[in-house]
Amino acid sequence: MRAPCVPGSVGFRVLIGAVLLGISSCRLTPSGPPQATRALFLPPSQAGVLIIIADPNSGSAMRATAALVAATARPDERVIVLSYQGGTTLVSSQAPASPSILVPAPPVSLRLQATSFEKARYARAVRQYRNAILRDLASLRSRQREELASWAKSVVPKAGARPILQSEQNLSLSIALSAAASQLFSLRQAGLGYGARTVIAVMGVNGAAVRSPPSLTTGLQGSAVVVDNFPGSLDEQAAWQSILMQGGAVRAVILTPTNDDQLLSVVQQGLDGAVTDTLTSVLFGLGRFELRAAALSQMRKLLYLLTVTYPQATVTINGYTDNLPAPGGNLQLSLLRAQAVEAWLVSHGVAAGRLQAFGYGDTDPVAPNTSDGQPLNRRVLVVIDPAVSS
Repeated sequence: MRAPCVPGSVGFRVLIGAVLLGISSCRLTPSGPPQATRALFLPPSQAGVLIIIADPNSGSAMRATAALVAATARPDERVIVLSYQGGTTLVSSQAPASPSILVPAPPVSLRLQATSFEKARYARAVRQYRNAILRDLASLRSRQREELASWAKSVVPKAGARPILQSEQNLSLSIALSAAASQLFSLRQAGLGYGARTVIAVMGVNGAAVRSPPSLTTGLQGSAVVVDNFPGSLDEQAAWQSILMQGGAVRAVILTPTNDDQLLSVVQQGLDGAVTDTLTSVLFGLGRFELRAAALSQMRKLLYLLTVTYPQATVTINGYTDNLPAPGGNLQLSLLRAQAVEAWLVSHGVAAGRLQAFGYGDTDPVAPNTSDGQPLNRRVLVVIDPAVSS
């Protein structure tokens, strides 16, 4: 007996229905373990400590403080704002950590005998995965910027909310710097070894303080100290720089009103751990390339960095001049200044193969070439690269 004949169109519909039912049942029933995931982080940045000494009664100083905190904010950074009036702690706050999200794990690697179809499918999956990761990284960066901006915006209002008692209103930078040294000591005792990534920024100095340099003797080990908007003379700048270096600062930068726009870059260098030092008018007179006696303190600090802290690092020594004409030309004078620093280091035991000296003449001035700014352009910039050994 013959089986009943099913019309073709009906049979096709039955077949498609069976296939769809099979697919539907596959979707409804888990066929394996859930897809693996992993955490996605932004590239880590070295945490740092930024201590700002400012007068809470000065609107301009507090605005500059707010701008500096916002511009240098980074994950896990510790910001401490101290009052210029007696070193009172106005605020101590830590930035949020870098955010992270969960993303799917990368595509599983191909087997050795993969077919061309499997290879094409794998290449497509890798491209899709990379594009997804790039989108996630962009999202993380945006989220990090928002979180850091929100945190930075909250720091200075907290500082302004701290009342200054009458007993604390002693205008003494020595006391404020001692308070900063005490903060650093406490952080390091707690195991927060930020090392060279510690910056102390003094937001402005009044005329009376200029004539009475701080009496701090120790406690600034490993810190970069920058004094902004310094109104004193070149000799007073040299005196302050010498005292800060003797107090243990790894770098002391005195910015005058003509070059205080370098504040942000100097602070960022300190927090990034970049090791640079600018040897300015403390070292070089008009048209001269000989090292002055006042330079010895700074040169000894530089020597310590090259022989103890970074004994294998290479060093680039860049010489510069102002725009005044010099015998033999400014290019030659700038090279002689760089070579004078190089020769001093070699004479004190630094291998010549680690050092390179270059002269750049009057290019790249750090201040206007006026009577006030020209001495700041007679400088040598020393760049230590710890990542490259000779």
